[in-house]
Amino acid sequence: MLAGKIVYDRYQQIHVLGSLTPNPNVTSFANKIASFSASFLSAGFLIYFCLFLFKVDNYHYLTALSIVICGFGTLYIWMQCIITTYVATLYYDKYLSILRQCLANLSFLLLIVMAIFGMITSFLPRGGSSGVYLCVVVTSLCSYMLAAIFCVFILSFEKEYEYFAEGLRSDMLIDDDCSVDEGSLADVDSLYGTQEFTSNPVVIKGNMLAGKVS
Repeated sequence: MLAGKIVYDRYQQIHVLGSLTPNPNVTSFANKIASFSASFLSAGFLIYFCLFLFKVDNYHYLTALSIVICGFGTLYIWMQCIITTYVATLYYDKYLSILRQCLANLSFLLLIVMAIFGMITSFLPRGGSSGVYLCVVVTSLCSYMLAAIFCVFILSFEKEYEYFAEGLRSDMLIDDDCSVDEGSLADVDSLYGTQEFTSNPVVIKGNMLAGKVS
């Protein structure tokens, strides 16, 4: 539930702030893809939970479902990396960008390893052989590591929540093509609440209603 709340708040945040980026169409498209991948990820978890409750003991089905879930999770992480690149015109945090890119690269490598060993397991006969056991262990470890990476990634959104809750300063815009228009300010107002403006530089301040995660 907490992860779902964070993902939903992130979608709302990017939906508003995307209009302030140099290429809002790309940001909006990546945000939609991320939301779809998060929806399929949640559906996969729900199916997996139902299979667990009904004690469905079919390792091939569970492995395939785990690979699908991790695949949508990896897609979500990569879309958020693209979004981070464009939103970085509103602020810049070198370590946050590096962290997310490293997590995205690592998640992709783990997904490939998980898919390879998962497919190998499906071709090997079920039994007490060490090869099957090794494939099962590697696949399980990759799924656990991917779950941990996903949790760390979405918790990193807190850094941006803190920044935008303090205020968005126009003199910190990295890209000169990125401008703040009246329509964008109205959208930001709906997300962050009451705002206070000064002439030089423009400061957008307010408490984030839904994005702050306790």
